[in-house]
Amino acid sequence: MKTKITITVSIIIALAIGFVAGKMQATTSLYELFTRTGYERVAGDAVHDTTLLTQLRSGHQDSVIKSLEQSLDDSLFSLDHYPQRQWTPSIHNAIVQVRAYRVKYPWDGTDSQMEPSVQRVLK
Repeated sequence: MKTKITITVSIIIALAIGFVAGKMQATTSLYELFTRTGYERVAGDAVHDTTLLTQLRSGHQDSVIKSLEQSLDDSLFSLDHYPQRQWTPSIHNAIVQVRAYRVKYPWDGTDSQMEPSVQRVLK
């Protein structure tokens, strides 16, 4: 009887240790994934900025403006797919700034399929 209890307790402890170790490994991997993804996005932003600055310094102001306006539309389109009830104050402040910008500098180059989303965010 004592042997069965010892084996049962040993199995339970082994399962518990395996569960905890597996949970820690999964958490670490997810953390690393999210961290790496964030830094990869920042690196991509740096490449985008470098491209635009190169175009701007080469005298291609119109293409830079077009690219930035399209990037702004992309951001607004993305925000339309994020529930408004979850918007943080910084998101609301950004939209206020974008709205003021678009009133001062209207943009008529928004893709027709994106237009409804862009307008919903800016209303």
